[in-house]
Amino acid sequence: MTSIAATNNSPANVLTSLLDPASSGTVTSSAVVDTQAQTTSSDPVDVVDLSDRAKQILARANIEQVAADKLSGFLQSLKDPDGKSATSHDSTKGQGSLFDKLRGQASGATKPTTWTAGSKAGDASISDADFIAKYRDSLEGALQDFPADKRAALEAAISNGTLTIQKGSDVEGYNTRTTITYNVGPGGGQGMSTSGYRPPTGATKEAIASGNAVGFWTEDRGDVYISW
Repeated sequence: MTSIAATNNSPANVLTSLLDPASSGTVTSSAVVDTQAQTTSSDPVDVVDLSDRAKQILARANIEQVAADKLSGFLQSLKDPDGKSATSHDSTKGQGSLFDKLRGQASGATKPTTWTAGSKAGDASISDADFIAKYRDSLEGALQDFPADKRAALEAAISNGTLTIQKGSDVEGYNTRTTITYNVGPGGGQGMSTSGYRPPTGATKEAIASGNAVGFWTEDRGDVYISW
């Protein structure tokens, strides 16, 4: 009978004991020894069974070590030649945060857009949610002649909050730069007129023509390009 006494819980002793039946090391790990069985049964312990479990433990440890080595190497690669972590750099100097590097995105890409009202009556501080609610009819109207699945995709994006709202001037191929002109009529009434429309080109034209995006002028944010 092999005697197992719970007097030493060193990992090295556990593995030595498992691999070498003659070793006098002791075991307390629940992953290797069923302590309930020890207290309720006096049957001899199968040394071969313990050796199989030890092999499984060693194999798992080797896998975990390889993964740890890869992670360590990746983190080391993010350090500059001076050995300083990339997270210590100011993002304005071209070094994003470690979190941004792991996501594969530049830190500046998540900065909020600074909007400028399209007219004197506009409110550039309007939130995205309020903006979409205000111009929802214009969005849906732009797709009224498209197939039902295209309109459904827009409705789903509105409901899920996954619409992307961009300045028209920031979108390659959008082209339109609306100009507002204010005037006073003969009777003293005030009015305004818009100009500057240019048809979209390239991928932007294709997205709009396919019913996957809409572009129009708004008093709150000027020219906008909304995609989903």
